[in-house]
Amino acid sequence: MSRLAPWLRGDRAIAVLVGLHLVLLGLLVTQVRGGPLIGDETAYVDAGKALSNLVRDLVALGPVDTREMRLSVVASGWFMPGMGALLAPLFVVVPDASVLTIRIYLALVSTGVLLWAALAVRRALGQRFAVAVLVLPGLVPMWALYSSAAWGDTLAGVVLVVLVAELVACLRRVLDGVAPSLREGARLGLLAIATVYLRSSTSLVVVGLLVVLALTVALSLRQRVRRRGLGAVALAAACFVAVLLPWSIAASQTLGGRVLTTTSVPTVLANTFGDYREGCFGECDPGSTIWFSPLRYAREVGRATGLSEMEVAQQMSAYALRDVTARSYAGDVVDNTYRYTSGPARFSRYLRAPGETGGVGHLLVVGVTETMLYPLWVVGGLLLLLVRRRGRDEQVLSLVLKLGLLALLSQVFVHQAGPRYWPTAAPLLGLATVLLLDTVRVPARLDGLRSLTVLQGVVTALTAVVV
Repeated sequence: MSRLAPWLRGDRAIAVLVGLHLVLLGLLVTQVRGGPLIGDETAYVDAGKALSNLVRDLVALGPVDTREMRLSVVASGWFMPGMGALLAPLFVVVPDASVLTIRIYLALVSTGVLLWAALAVRRALGQRFAVAVLVLPGLVPMWALYSSAAWGDTLAGVVLVVLVAELVACLRRVLDGVAPSLREGARLGLLAIATVYLRSSTSLVVVGLLVVLALTVALSLRQRVRRRGLGAVALAAACFVAVLLPWSIAASQTLGGRVLTTTSVPTVLANTFGDYREGCFGECDPGSTIWFSPLRYAREVGRATGLSEMEVAQQMSAYALRDVTARSYAGDVVDNTYRYTSGPARFSRYLRAPGETGGVGHLLVVGVTETMLYPLWVVGGLLLLLVRRRGRDEQVLSLVLKLGLLALLSQVFVHQAGPRYWPTAAPLLGLATVLLLDTVRVPARLDGLRSLTVLQGVVTALTAVVV
């Protein structure tokens, strides 16, 4: 019984923190109960309804409405269908679900995924890291509020932290001379593609982490063990590609061009780093946004010229970017970084019903979120700039977190950033907080690998150069 006591205490702590998260969600959902769907949420909800209709067609053995799939799931190719698939079960049961019902459903699903992540992190990294995920970001008010929204950023970050935890555990075993099993390889590949399906901007992160695993297996294992390990890595890649292919093929056939994940990059680059007033070979329709005016124009030009809308969008982007210089680009990156890290609770006012001020509840969301989140940015900066020289297991975690955060923050170099995107990085920052606290509080083990020290130094040097 004495051996079970620590686990009982751990389970009790996790249960209490999940309960606090649910209480926080309940309070916050009342703040947005009359709010409408915002921006991209509409596209994800439409995709969910279309996929629920697909389920009904298949169950009834009737004809499939491929036109609805093209219009509502593929649409412009801007959004991966992960959130649509997640919403589909709700619309199968409640076809006319209200916005409030959608938010409550997503809040409950997000809580379940957060609990799964905490248990996975505890199994791979230990109790303190599991608690960190449930507190930072689980108890950050704006992060909790985002978890009831139909964007994929929050859920992608939670699934990503599961991938990171399992990858770190796998890398530690590889350094001990144990090859990953085929089951581990398949699980890592499926976690990676699930993250991408929820948020395509995580592609660089997950592909980079799988490459790290492949290199570690190739360099650390020997002969037959290495072959088994590389077989597991190959299976991870195969699972990733196999699940990506249905979306990629469907989007490519619908849009008339090659689509790997999404098609929004040309328009995003033009609006972020170019002259958005020249986004349509001149000024776009002033009656719409800087996102949808170029899309409609690209479709019209495509129909008139026989080109695909993707080809036209690329030409439009090149035109809007023609005067970009190194100085203007650097200035835009700085502005992008400021938008990414400042005003983390700014979206709370958009989620409320029109005309509502939010009152004290809104002020608390903003104040508590900023108080909890701004120190996390400091933690992220310290993690990127500090090199851990002792404790091999901690070195592995430090390196993986560095690579993960650096890849997520690369968004400011290629995509318009804002306070909607930090939730993806928040769970990794929670893990980084414990790692840095342990550096100060817990005596480091004497074991350590020079190669891991060097690799951390390379990432730190790269960070310093970029800054």
